[in-house]
Amino acid sequence: MLENEHNFRKIVAGLRTDDEPNPAHRERLRRQVATAFEQACARGDARPDVGGAGLKPAPARLSPAAWLAIAAAILVVAGVGAWRWLGSSASATGFERVRLATESAPWMLAVVTRYLGGEAPTERQWCNFANRQTYVLTDDETVVAYDYGRGQVKLAYSPKVKTLVISELPKTGPFGVESAYDFVQTFAAFAARADVPREESSVEYEGRTVRTHAIDANAPAYSIDGRPVARLRMTVLADPRTRRIVAAHVEHQGSRGNVLAREEWAMSYPASGPTSVYDLGVPRTARVFDTRQSYRGTPGDLSAALTPPPVSGGFRLEPLQIELPKAKFSGTPQDGRTPNLERPRGGPRPPFLAPAGTVNLARGKPVSSSDPEPIAGSLDLITDGDKEAFEGGVVELGPRPQFITIDLQESCEIYAVVLWHHHRWPRSYNDVVVQVSDDRSFKRGVRTIFNNDADNTLGLGAGRDLSYTETYEGKLIDAKSVHGRYVRCYSNGNTHDELNHYTEVEVYGTPARQ
Repeated sequence: MLENEHNFRKIVAGLRTDDEPNPAHRERLRRQVATAFEQACARGDARPDVGGAGLKPAPARLSPAAWLAIAAAILVVAGVGAWRWLGSSASATGFERVRLATESAPWMLAVVTRYLGGEAPTERQWCNFANRQTYVLTDDETVVAYDYGRGQVKLAYSPKVKTLVISELPKTGPFGVESAYDFVQTFAAFAARADVPREESSVEYEGRTVRTHAIDANAPAYSIDGRPVARLRMTVLADPRTRRIVAAHVEHQGSRGNVLAREEWAMSYPASGPTSVYDLGVPRTARVFDTRQSYRGTPGDLSAALTPPPVSGGFRLEPLQIELPKAKFSGTPQDGRTPNLERPRGGPRPPFLAPAGTVNLARGKPVSSSDPEPIAGSLDLITDGDKEAFEGGVVELGPRPQFITIDLQESCEIYAVVLWHHHRWPRSYNDVVVQVSDDRSFKRGVRTIFNNDADNTLGLGAGRDLSYTETYEGKLIDAKSVHGRYVRCYSNGNTHDELNHYTEVEVYGTPARQ
């Protein structure tokens, strides 16, 4: 028996079912299957000793199910009065104008990075405002879809048990059909409360002036990593021209104002999005449990041959095919001298899903540098496709802050950047910043997609991303569908010496004209 089949049957065996074909039975069964699915998502395999280096396994991070529970608690505090306020005829002022402009878009894509205890898991959320649908894809390939429109259904796929569970949305409650169903609605619900202070101001963000809307509220009864959360700070950044949300920050604070966890949201507005969970990588052969059906007996009696919908033509995500070099060392040893260092995963990097047709745009493209005469190697090695860590294959730049710039030769939509500095030894590079722009001089329209320069040494703004140890997998950076022609990468020496190195940089995306 295959491992996933064995796990699946263990879950089914744990469900308490009977032969009563009545609504009460179906509701109990629906809740049992949903609970079993959430438990499967929450369970993590024990992390092994890393590469035999004697390193202790890192504590398991909060699972997607745990973050959903936190979101549910937040929605409860936001209150059911949200829909009454959102549907009122009051004049559109303040954040309400932002909400209306944001929801006028056909789709919103939010890339959410959550920082907690040396880990930074990322998820992507597609919101279809017209149809009131939200699709969620986490970096461990869990897929959840909420249809608050005509379907009023939830679909949840767990890659651990390779099963798609379909259930009805409850009528009330945090994920009920009458609740706020996305970040925009949740913020609006808080902003509508009389007991929540609101602040508005203007700040500089990514080279432009944006309008901020901030709220500071008592947190609901939940905890993060065993520590109770006392306050919830949420800030929305809106473009004053379009009035749409471009970014958001969320802080979960303890009783002393200390930040227990934080979230960074980056919003964009694509022309299309997923039409089914199969567009987000759910295998079309995955077992399906539809708990809405009327049947007798256990879920195992259901036919698994529920036909998936036809493949959609306009939107489909596929795993990036990234060719990896040979590993030069085992595990991911950690340097205790490096602050804010990302914990090792303890396993291979999960696949990164990008729209079908995505390619490496940087292959063979010209590269320039702040150091016109590298100590070793030539700049064309950075985009030649060779990632092996051998002598003569690595470009070595001088000490102090340096950067390289890749010219993609046309404006492109960029989904991911993969960066290899020098992975022959486990080292961490300082002040790593990656920016994208259509301006060769990087003076206008600059978008920062990664920044771990925490103390603003480079003068590009203090970064909030984590430092990381170089490995053969390279550093994959979610570019959040940013548009630009030029990609610039900064660094400022490393934990081994003061020099800067580049083995390869890959930029995955599609030409913007497509």
